[in-house]
Amino acid sequence: MLLNLSTGTYFGLDAMGTRLWHLVAEHGSSALVIETLLAEYDVDALRLQKDVEGLIDQLLAKGLLTTDAEQTPTAR
Repeated sequence: MLLNLSTGTYFGLDAMGTRLWHLVAEHGSSALVIETLLAEYDVDALRLQKDVEGLIDQLLAKGLLTTDAEQTPTAR
């Protein structure tokens, strides 16, 4: 579960979404996240790219993720 404290927006993540969240915090790059997930899971690369980009877009739209590293909190 993610929470934007400024807006009160909650967003639930499944196991894959949680893994993506941690990888984004670790790598800061969707390309590196996709590369890592492709190494971990037997999945179509194009499908994975679309899914990762879609989730990142949703998180950005809800203010739960930013593209500015100075504003993005690290994972704990």
